Amino acid sequence: MKNAKMKVDFHGILEVGMSFMDEEQRTSDKGEWRRRMTAVRDAMSPDEREQRSLQLCVLLELEVISVLRKRLERPLNICAYGPFRSEASALPLINKCWKMGDQIFAPRILPGGEGMELRKVEALSNWIPGKWGVPEPDPLHTSIRNGMQPLDAVLVPGIAFNEIGGRLGYGGGYYDRLYAGEQGTNHSETTLWIGFAFASQVVRDPLPSEPHDLRLSGLATDEKVIWFN
Repeated sequence: MKNAKMKVDFHGILEVGMSFMDEEQRTSDKGEWRRRMTAVRDAMSPDEREQRSLQLCVLLELEVISVLRKRLERPLNICAYGPFRSEASALPLINKCWKMGDQIFAPRILPGGEGMELRKVEALSNWIPGKWGVPEPDPLHTSIRNGMQPLDAVLVPGIAFNEIGGRLGYGGGYYDRLYAGEQGTNHSETTLWIGFAFASQVVRDPLPSEPHDLRLSGLATDEKVIWFN
């Protein structure tokens, strides 16, 4: 992606011009994608990130979470991450879910780094800095999720997304393995895997992908919710 042109169109979808590159080149350089898209996210001021995160949370609660609550006629079980650096923050939504009686489970990277476990968090103080400083549930003050508990929705962070279900993560494959581990459970077909990001993280171009990548059900941004299946 060297010397690629970058612009934002009027719909807030980032367009990365790489017409001079063949398809193999475009989809192979994940490192370059991550550098460029992280810079896009980092360019927002803290105030703008906070405002757009709030808009994203309000939209997701209104169009998805509250609808799901009414349909299931019970509190929800939601997996949500603690925001790190310039990521979109789900904290306003998490606070709303707690008030509605929902249970929040947050991912924690296992000590060996081979995957993640989900732990129930009941207060913001339950998060502590984990690997690389990423917020994770404090194992001394949180309990591991019972695998029999259905996950109604999983909020999935990432560096970049597109409108056909593509996602570029951080390279560790943690959410891909979490997704794979949930497949085959009694509730796997009803779990919504929702990309959670700013509209400026959505690109028009194809994103690098692998056969084992998780399949998103939808994508929520501060502008709209898009469904893929």
